Amino acid sequence: MLGSFKTRLLIVIVIVTLAGLAMQSNNGSREVVEPVIAYVMKDYQIEKKAATFVHNIRERGALVPVSGDAAIQLPCEYLELQQKYGWYWNPEEQEQSFYPGLSLKVKENTLVRPVMAGTVEKISRDDKGRTVLLRHDDQIYTLYSGLKEVLVEEKSMVNLNDTLGKSGSSLYLEMRNQDGPLNVNYLFE
Repeated sequence: MLGSFKTRLLIVIVIVTLAGLAMQSNNGSREVVEPVIAYVMKDYQIEKKAATFVHNIRERGALVPVSGDAAIQLPCEYLELQQKYGWYWNPEEQEQSFYPGLSLKVKENTLVRPVMAGTVEKISRDDKGRTVLLRHDDQIYTLYSGLKEVLVEEKSMVNLNDTLGKSGSSLYLEMRNQDGPLNVNYLFE
């Protein structure tokens, strides 16, 4: 039950709300809440993670902190972001539709790298080209579709500097965990 991100987020919101109310009250609950908050901040190294996040924002290089010590990068150079992750108006179906990934217009034969280090789970082929599915340490998966050529093998480990393959004229990127697709729009802001 607590494995769901949404459930954990709800629990955190409730705890933070209760802690905030206790801190504002004039009774003795503040004396109980302050040491607990201090312990949690020390135990989960929140100050260290916040400092790392602020440092990386100031640097604004190609790598962006994800969680812990993991890093994420753009998969390739691209010409245009054709479709963003999220809800959009679909004129063909005359309704709102959900797009679970990103679609990039790229130059033919653009080298595609993994957004995070991981293991090649599966390589497949369909009418749009070849697809590579990567599994990352924290049970996050990334899918790269529209590849013209694949340069990795199944079950191989890949790092940020490795090349997954060469693109066709477009590349589809999707990132997901056990709860479903993840928003990767921030990579392109």
